[in-house]
Amino acid sequence: MFGSCARLRHTVVLGGLFTLLSLLTISPSSRAEPSALDEAPPSKEEKPDTDKPKEKKPITVPAGTAMMVRTGDKVSSNDKAGRRFSATLEANLLAADEVVAKAGTQVYGQVIGSKKVGRGIVMQHSDLTLNLTQINIEGTMYPIQTGSFSEKSTGVILQRGSVTVPKGTLLEFELTQPLTVKK
Repeated sequence: MFGSCARLRHTVVLGGLFTLLSLLTISPSSRAEPSALDEAPPSKEEKPDTDKPKEKKPITVPAGTAMMVRTGDKVSSNDKAGRRFSATLEANLLAADEVVAKAGTQVYGQVIGSKKVGRGIVMQHSDLTLNLTQINIEGTMYPIQTGSFSEKSTGVILQRGSVTVPKGTLLEFELTQPLTVKK
């Protein structure tokens, strides 16, 4: 009886080893492929972060770039130096092939110099000098430096003329310093 118990134990042990060995020798081609459910969810590094605003890159408009603007206010040689005026870009402002500011973008300028010389029966002339000082790109004000727009007027005997730039006048300015914006 003791011999049959020992034999039974050997049989159970050998059966267990045989089962374990057969599980280990199953070929890889007969194993099931992992499914999408078996894979770990993507880490935070792999997911696009839509909550964080996109980092803006600097774009530089070179000095010498022309800016065509349409005045939003009347400006004249009767205005004092320092008076501000508004205008809008007539055409897109570009850096290479990239649009930095779209046509219609608000720009601001100021009267640099204005004077009326002479009165009465003597020869007279009026001078008006303007430049642009700021541009509003997507809600951010950027300082700009441009060359001047200058106009002179002369008249003879009893004329009290002044140089006037009416609202809606198209003027051309040139950047004298590069303009760098973040877009």
